[in-house]
Amino acid sequence: MIRSLPVGVGTVSILALLVSAGCNGQKEPAFVDCREPSAEEPLGVLATWERDPTTTMIIDWHVGPGDEADRSFCYKKVGAEGWQHLVEAERHDFPHSDRIIHRVALEDLQPGTEYRFRAGEFERRYKIETMPKSIDDEPLVFAAGGDTMHAKIMLETMNEVVMRYDPAFVAWAGDLAMDDGEPERAHHWDDWFEANHNTLIGPGGRIVPILVAIGNHEVLDGYFANHDDAEETDEWRASVAPYFYSIFSFPGQPGYEALDFGEYLTMIALDSEHTNPVEGAQTEWLAGVLKERADAGVPHVFPFYHVPAYPSHRDKDELISTLVRENWVPLFEEHGVKYAFEGHDHTYMRTHPILEGEIDPDGVIYVGDGAWGVVPRSVDSERWYIDQYATKLHGVIVSLHGSERHFRVVDTHGEVFDEWTDER
Repeated sequence: MIRSLPVGVGTVSILALLVSAGCNGQKEPAFVDCREPSAEEPLGVLATWERDPTTTMIIDWHVGPGDEADRSFCYKKVGAEGWQHLVEAERHDFPHSDRIIHRVALEDLQPGTEYRFRAGEFERRYKIETMPKSIDDEPLVFAAGGDTMHAKIMLETMNEVVMRYDPAFVAWAGDLAMDDGEPERAHHWDDWFEANHNTLIGPGGRIVPILVAIGNHEVLDGYFANHDDAEETDEWRASVAPYFYSIFSFPGQPGYEALDFGEYLTMIALDSEHTNPVEGAQTEWLAGVLKERADAGVPHVFPFYHVPAYPSHRDKDELISTLVRENWVPLFEEHGVKYAFEGHDHTYMRTHPILEGEIDPDGVIYVGDGAWGVVPRSVDSERWYIDQYATKLHGVIVSLHGSERHFRVVDTHGEVFDEWTDER
């Protein structure tokens, strides 16, 4: 059963939107010593996951050449005395920039637990929180969207509204810093990381982890088919999407991946024909992933990807939307997926539940279409599959509690303009 509140159609004023320390010494049984800080905070910080978010975390921090040498990382459970763990980060180059990425993979953490950390020689202390082992007693809240930044202030404005809901993480379905794989656009990432550092860090320094899928604006010439030399290899994908494959450890190569949160949630990042074809290996992989989760009884499975199966602005019969409908949609339906998050069209849209090309209460609902921090477009509201829509910047706030799903869609003014509960 889906309970829905009506959605209003509105516009957003774009003019209004535009108007710690490093560690030294060896690990000890109780704590390690940290030396005095040399600077307040790094150029950027990113938290994400490669494996189960209940017990692991990936932390990146960005430095300039002058801070490259210190790759030490201290962490401890909140409330513990002293810095209890010391690890050394891996060094990664930041493409077309003098930034350097330091990355640590934390393992064997405790579910639903807060940890404090200090990176390198930086003074600021940050906090991370592992995901709960279960969502039967308390809900898990996350935010979803895509197409994040035409202007830094637009990204920051939407982030600030979403942070009122204290999301456990954010999932963005592509078109992040709009770099197009171009060397001269490396500075877009400076703005993107600064915006998120300003607005996606909560009380007490809690960093909100980010999950991403790839979009056309992460890729030189946008799409796999636009390259005569296209290959389904790690090297080729990294050559046309250098920032995406260097900056984000998830989804990593080959550009699509599933992330399991204990036994209650799976987020599936897909590549809608940007550095991988929809047809072939990716669809075969997706079929196996969905079957495994359906057989295991995972109650919440959310694919998220860039080009929509059921677009709200562009021609619904464009090639990639057609490929998604022909290849992925039947798998969603076969294996009981109830929601998919999409981007690309710069609108808000929620479809009716769709099964085998018709409105059906047991079908899949598609939520999009990517207007977190970009100039919104018009919606073709006459399309048979569109239930609710708006021309607004927005974020989708998802609350999972047991088997129940609750959704709120908020705009830049904090208005909840679409809301429903799904008990299917």
